[in-house]
Amino acid sequence: MTERTDASTAVSLAAEPYSFDLSLRALAGFAPTAGGHVIAGGRVRKAFLLGADAVVAEVGPGAPGSGPAVTLHAERHLSPGERAAVHQAVGRWLGLDDDLTGFLDVAERDPAMATLLRAAHGLHQVRFGSLAEGTVYFALIQRSTQWYAAARKRRVAAELGPRLRLDGVEHVAFPSLATVSALDDRDLIRFAGSRLRAARVREVVDGVAALDEEWLRTGPYDEVRKALLAVPGIGTFTAHALLLRVLGRPDDVPLEMAQFEDAARRLYGDPPPSPAELRAAYGPLVGWWAYYARTAASWLPQDTAVAVPA
Repeated sequence: MTERTDASTAVSLAAEPYSFDLSLRALAGFAPTAGGHVIAGGRVRKAFLLGADAVVAEVGPGAPGSGPAVTLHAERHLSPGERAAVHQAVGRWLGLDDDLTGFLDVAERDPAMATLLRAAHGLHQVRFGSLAEGTVYFALIQRSTQWYAAARKRRVAAELGPRLRLDGVEHVAFPSLATVSALDDRDLIRFAGSRLRAARVREVVDGVAALDEEWLRTGPYDEVRKALLAVPGIGTFTAHALLLRVLGRPDDVPLEMAQFEDAARRLYGDPPPSPAELRAAYGPLVGWWAYYARTAASWLPQDTAVAVPA
């Protein structure tokens, strides 16, 4: 909980087009991760887990044509390998490596999406800061609300995560899956809010922890989805949420759900394109369509957006 004793800065590369300002805007609107980072003065600070320690990444705009500048703050000197690991975590959190070229090529030929692209030029997907954070959140939100799931997730971090104080502000890193899995039943019920939800969190956390994270990020999509669906407590919504909003895999989305239908209606009017039509148009990049449609539609000028019927 002491102030930093070591700091290092480097510029992270980002696939073009990229806008750090839009990353900040998307982070500010991503309610499930509220309280897990601090945005101020056009920069954002977030704590990441490194072994048993917290390292705070301070991310701000880089030079024109580059990715953001990242300063790492730690209580001790970090090795080059440790710095690289945290930079990788930052890149995944902000979707810096996401190649949106194929999606943008299709979207620019879609009149409604082309209009949206002008308001969201350079937007990359912002995600949960770690697999552990996203897994716990999506286990908690089942049969609950976004607000309560986010609040319970913050409590897990506050009580179990390592922390670092920087300029008088305490930043907490979300704990590992192993730390959450090691909780006894009483503590897990206290965090989850009920015995049933605690049992679900345990089976989801244990099941995801048993899978190799790098394989989840890079393995064949259908095989990864099948493995997630085989975890007790993970259904279609949770599997796709983990794949897109945690692992950054856009291959498919449950477009039949109301939130995606509402997003399509806002963009295209009524009736909106069917899930089959959207999948045919965007193929294995339909997750980027869903992300842009749900994140950036409200950024359109009021006289451009199509109102969602009451």
